[in-house]
Amino acid sequence: MMRLRLLLLLALPALAQVSATVDVNTSSSTPLNANFSGFNDEIVFPAEYFDYRLNDLAAQLSPGWIRYPSGLFSDAFNWQTGQMTASWANQFANQTIGSIMIRGVPWADGKGGGSFVDAANRANFLAAKLIVCVNAYTDTPQSAGAMAAFAKANRIPVAVWELANEPYLTTGFFSSGADYAAKMKPFRDAIKAADPSAVVAIFFDDAGNTSPNPPWDQSLGGYADKYWDAVTYHHYPPQSTGPFSQWMADENAVLVNKTNTYVSGHLAPLNPAGMKFLISEFLPSADGLGAGTSVTAGTLYGAVYAAEYVMRISSLPNMLNAGMHALTGTRGVYAANQHYTDVQNAYNAGTSIDTLSLDFGFYTVAQPLGLAVLNAVLRNAALVESTAVTGGPTVAATGLGQIPAVYAQAYATGSGQQSLVVTNKGAVSVQINVRLNGSAVAGPFNVQSISGPDPTAQNTAANPNAVSVQSSVSTNPVTIPPYSVVRMDLNAPSVATPVNSASYAAGPAAAQEIVTVFGSQIAGPAVSASLPLPDSLGGLSVQISDSAGNTQSAPIIDVVPGAASIVIPSGLVPGPAKLVAQQGATTLTASLTIASSSPGLYTMNSDGAGVAAAYAFRITAASEAVTETLFTCAPDYARSCLATPLSLGDPTDTLYVALYGTGIRGAANVQCYVAGIAVPVLYAGPAATPGLDQVNISIPRSLAGTGDARVYLIADGNASNVAGLSIQ
Repeated sequence: MMRLRLLLLLALPALAQVSATVDVNTSSSTPLNANFSGFNDEIVFPAEYFDYRLNDLAAQLSPGWIRYPSGLFSDAFNWQTGQMTASWANQFANQTIGSIMIRGVPWADGKGGGSFVDAANRANFLAAKLIVCVNAYTDTPQSAGAMAAFAKANRIPVAVWELANEPYLTTGFFSSGADYAAKMKPFRDAIKAADPSAVVAIFFDDAGNTSPNPPWDQSLGGYADKYWDAVTYHHYPPQSTGPFSQWMADENAVLVNKTNTYVSGHLAPLNPAGMKFLISEFLPSADGLGAGTSVTAGTLYGAVYAAEYVMRISSLPNMLNAGMHALTGTRGVYAANQHYTDVQNAYNAGTSIDTLSLDFGFYTVAQPLGLAVLNAVLRNAALVESTAVTGGPTVAATGLGQIPAVYAQAYATGSGQQSLVVTNKGAVSVQINVRLNGSAVAGPFNVQSISGPDPTAQNTAANPNAVSVQSSVSTNPVTIPPYSVVRMDLNAPSVATPVNSASYAAGPAAAQEIVTVFGSQIAGPAVSASLPLPDSLGGLSVQISDSAGNTQSAPIIDVVPGAASIVIPSGLVPGPAKLVAQQGATTLTASLTIASSSPGLYTMNSDGAGVAAAYAFRITAASEAVTETLFTCAPDYARSCLATPLSLGDPTDTLYVALYGTGIRGAANVQCYVAGIAVPVLYAGPAATPGLDQVNISIPRSLAGTGDARVYLIADGNASNVAGLSIQ
């Protein structure tokens, strides 16, 4: 007996870690839709869309899109007021969703609702797009068309327009999938009339439906006029029973059976060839609304599940987007103090409350952190590369026996950066050998990960960092811990990324434009130049060669670790050009295009989004200049600057705003739009600082009462980024 026990003890270390091989084949790849992975969100969560405390945490999840106004609560939402309408909600009183729908009205309206502009501004802040769920239950096609027209005029980036959230769950509105499709046609036509390039999607049934071919889907599949541009769906698998291990086994099977194979095997055959698909809500299992609380949702296992779900679905070239439920609330960025009672009380008193003044105590639950690791890769990826796993441990999957515990997917950016994301659904640590086109990758790799020995682990208000994203460096082979999502960068190509320093947008560069050049190999310490600007700073020099062979040095404004700001020299020939940044033995290159203009507006958050970096003043009838406060900032919070309402003053006053940007001075024609309305441009040209441009506008009195407004420029037909103003 002692000998047997000794042998078992000796064997345990070998069982604690096993090996696997991950092969990446770069010759076989599929395109990845930009802004692929995002989140549904709920309009009823009491925090404001502009709450910078929440948004700083949301930004760490790197969402490519946010759904607005939400799922369920969109069914009684009036986009023109930004609020839910009580009478519309009451029409659902006899539905399964009736109770929560009616309760949601004071939650949304008690905080003042959530305007389309605020949602768009938050999306800009997060460098995300919107997926808009149109209220096609209690609103009208005319309203949907007006919403699309508003989005176009205000440059609100809508990736997809969905029609009538989860229509298969309601009764009295649609008798069948075909009836739903017929009733959605006027909504679709109105949206397309306002914006012919809009992508309009209709709903197929939930992928969690246990029927292999739900009647709703059969009815839609038989509908003759398949006018829609895309199919959208949700996925809430049925809840499991028994111990946590059984829930994991059931959900492991879902990952295999109901992700990419569900689209290719079920949805695609019911639609025309080339149809696009998206999933705008999923969780490991049904959660709430009579289904009870999911055991796995919100846990570390839920984080692994969410990341692998998106990874699997990303391999489909006809997949537009995939997103988890939800950005805020019990499955996303949550709060120690939710303040539902406060907004309810405000609503009952016939008013609303600015919840930015309340102490929420925000933290991120465990589940979206799996996507935080993945989305950091998807944010910049353009290709999904063929990836295969050989060997390694297995885990239980209901109905399938054992499946590999490790799943892996490689992605590549347009500049050649390759990253590998690996999930481990099991309790055994795995040592993986990474091979690229048959050869071992030397490493070392920069690594980000979440992991833990307990799949049930959750973050709470009392312990908000039980699961957190960790950074490290690893050689090859790489150890993949139990219950983990691991991202590793396989290479660091000598590529620079030049962007407009105001908008942070890649694109053409104009003479005398300030450009920020990003490159992971640019070394610090931080140093800033004095005037006149030098051609070399911190050991860095930048040369730009145009298509005529003319090479000029770019003056340098500053250098920080990973980036440098330069001024594009004059005299370069319009067209293709090459940028070469040299710092010691390091050489970084980039391709760019020289153009006459490439407008960008600076913002107070210094990220190309949010309130404009501008100066505002009124001129009275007595020719007195009255300075207006345009923004306020919270010094203790990054990117916390918010627009302050500007007064138009007396009827005889004129309000002027001086906007600051770059890439504007070379334009022959500069237009400015505020709240979708063209406003007078009084000056557009150089400011006092090298590369800095100024655009002076006046605000028409017709914009009085606009509130939060979006402002942007069109310079020789080229649009700038969108900044914010507020007009009272």
